[in-house]
Amino acid sequence: MLMKKTILSGLKTTALMTALGTTLFLSNGLSKTLASNNDQDSSQTAVPQNAAPSTDKISPTASIQKSVTPTYLTPASQDNIAIADIQPHAWKDGRLAVTLRVRNIPIMTFLGSNADLVALSNNQDLTSPDNAMDRARAIADKINQLAQDPDFNAKNITIEVDQKSRTYLIQVNKDTLVRLDKNTVLPDTTRNLSKDTLQMANRLRRVMGNAEPLTSIAKVSQPSFKPIVNAPSTGRQVRGGMASWYGPGFHGRRTANGERYNQNGYTAAHKSLPFGTRVRVTNLRNGQSVMVRINDRGPFIRGRVIDLSAGAARAIGVHSSGIAPVQLEILN
Repeated sequence: MLMKKTILSGLKTTALMTALGTTLFLSNGLSKTLASNNDQDSSQTAVPQNAAPSTDKISPTASIQKSVTPTYLTPASQDNIAIADIQPHAWKDGRLAVTLRVRNIPIMTFLGSNADLVALSNNQDLTSPDNAMDRARAIADKINQLAQDPDFNAKNITIEVDQKSRTYLIQVNKDTLVRLDKNTVLPDTTRNLSKDTLQMANRLRRVMGNAEPLTSIAKVSQPSFKPIVNAPSTGRQVRGGMASWYGPGFHGRRTANGERYNQNGYTAAHKSLPFGTRVRVTNLRNGQSVMVRINDRGPFIRGRVIDLSAGAARAIGVHSSGIAPVQLEILN
């Protein structure tokens, strides 16, 4: 009986010692871990008193070479990941460009201004209305939202033509996703709006559902004009076609006749009219006219008959639209 009590007493003592030992071991280990973490944090955040301030500088271009993943328009579950992002960068002519990518494939590029590029490089807010960053982010948000729709089918990405404004539209289920213009282009542009539009739509169809590519699209109709008509009332030649304009990138440079180009003046480029010829240009969309003097050669894009200075384009409402059908009246 005495022996049993002794054995039980010894077992209790052993169990107690084991429990105390385990508790002390865990306590000491935790203390060391916390102390180690604190020492590590301190070593990482501590700054020597004699350390010199950093002199590293980030170039304006480098400071905007970053990808921005837009948020969803509607709340997304944690299982959904954005497939579209946007990348700001400098365009060839020094303007801000924002390229929208889907699954890392460049789809379309939105062009802004030189001022926007400088502002973004300096981490400043873009103040210009309808700037390239806002336009790109809005389209990326729509694409991310479509990617969450279980009923979405990439075959429903189509191309329509707005004959009234003579622009191309990329649509999804007959709703406009993006309207193509001179400031919305293919990243590796072909300089042909219809080809750019077709490639954009087919890239979207492939990366968003591996849909078969579209093979062709309807052409934007151009107004029909008689190439040369003699106006009986004045004896002056009247010609028709599409007008465009050029400006900032050429301001101050020599024109084909040797004078300095003034984008705010009332001049124009024509392929064959003699230098000094005065031409009345009438915008057939609004009836507004301006008289210009030919001092340069161009335009060199098929289907266009005259390149107006920025000032002349503003005077007849061509500046905002980029191109317009016009009537040319040769005055001398």
